[in-house]
Amino acid sequence: MSNIRAFPLYRRRKLVEEIARVLESKNGEDANAFWRSTAKTILLQLSESGVALRLAELEVGSLLHAVLGDIASRSAAKRVH
Repeated sequence: MSNIRAFPLYRRRKLVEEIARVLESKNGEDANAFWRSTAKTILLQLSESGVALRLAELEVGSLLHAVLGDIASRSAAKRVH
């Protein structure tokens, strides 16, 4: 079991914004498939870097919340203008 902890994914603005933009361009199963693939890739990268699986899963979950928050913020901003 490892105690390595990566810089929080949800704070990586470029990563959050890139994923959000791609998700916004997709619908339904295409969006789901993109997110599943992205999450799997990130989990694998974190695991290979020595991050414990449970911590890696928490990081990916926090990343998803940040991505959804980014999408919601941009959507709200578009409605105001």
